[in-house]
Amino acid sequence: MLPLLEKAAPDARVITVSSGGMYTSPLTEDLQFSESKFDGTLQYARNKRLQVALTEKWAETYKDKGIGFYSMHPGWADTPGVSKSLPGFSKSLSSKLRTDKEGADTVIWLALQPKEKLVSGAFYFDRAEATKHLPYAGTANSHSVIGSIVENLRSLCGFTS
Repeated sequence: MLPLLEKAAPDARVITVSSGGMYTSPLTEDLQFSESKFDGTLQYARNKRLQVALTEKWAETYKDKGIGFYSMHPGWADTPGVSKSLPGFSKSLSSKLRTDKEGADTVIWLALQPKEKLVSGAFYFDRAEATKHLPYAGTANSHSVIGSIVENLRSLCGFTS
């Protein structure tokens, strides 16, 4: 899609919808969850962390292409996925969960904001740049492995450098 995004520059942007679930897991090179019994909630958190790190990497790699790359967290919304995957969480917080429209607010805002007001590679929540790492969560240095993960993904897809 890069050629199409370059044609749309300078207004081109890629918005990755991540999750606050990523705060609980550092980036790992084990994309296949091979070290233990599979844990769907942990793998979800890992995948969401990977999305944020990939968005940072794309922003860095393609900074001269006129494309903005942003990741965001929609907040905990009352969706079928949340109620099915986390039924206890969904039930206990049912009155506090966002509607689908409230969850979509920041992604729409990112799509419509002038790029000069946004930071490519940043993570957004509630229309503002947000931290990607919580203190003492053990995730801050984990993004350093993104280069080897990208190479692994390229290899798995059969792409050459």
